Amino acid sequence: MSGFTFKQFHINQQDCAMKVGTDGILLGAWADVTNCRRILDMGCGTGLLALMLAQRSAPDCQIHAVELDPAAAQQAQQNINDSPWRHRIELHQGDVLHFLAETASPFDLIVANPPYFAQGVHCKNAQRQLARYMQQCHSDWLNRAAQRLSSNGEISFVVPFEAVKSLMDSAELHCVKQTAVMTKIGKTPRRMLITFAKQSRALRQDELVIYDEHHQYTAEFVALTKDFYLKF
Repeated sequence: MSGFTFKQFHINQQDCAMKVGTDGILLGAWADVTNCRRILDMGCGTGLLALMLAQRSAPDCQIHAVELDPAAAQQAQQNINDSPWRHRIELHQGDVLHFLAETASPFDLIVANPPYFAQGVHCKNAQRQLARYMQQCHSDWLNRAAQRLSSNGEISFVVPFEAVKSLMDSAELHCVKQTAVMTKIGKTPRRMLITFAKQSRALRQDELVIYDEHHQYTAEFVALTKDFYLKF
């Protein structure tokens, strides 16, 4: 079977421009699902984040996943239907900002692994360009999502490390947690896992290294992702 097999579910991805990657897996394992009853995945792609959060969250937690690209949305729906959590995940095909504008009920957790490449080199096809390039900037997604966040809820993104300052400067929320992600010990961080909340509290900052000096997965990376990867 093609695609990517995890311990409790399988992702088919041949019809999705952006495939399963470490960024999404890290966010799905890292975001806090404590006491969540409603979760929103903005730009779900293959459905990876929605499925990971369904595996980690309480049995009564409902998850809504929004995807703009019709082909990716159809594939995500198939992946959801084949999973143990098909009755807990509802897929919406369309623009995430339109969905946020039309949705009244608040969410306890909102997550996104958003497109982050600035417009530049033209992609080979329109589907990949849609997935790869930002249709709206990170701050638009964050601040519009804030309007649908419960009073004690959180919004968690994975973004390029160099995008963090501008995102924090434009955020209408409080940044409460940051994890800088490095591919290897001694390397400059390439990604940031970042969480915002309505309520101010002390900022928690730490680091996560994926590979050690021997190019083996670190104990911290294994501990974070062991419920998903077959190799752990």
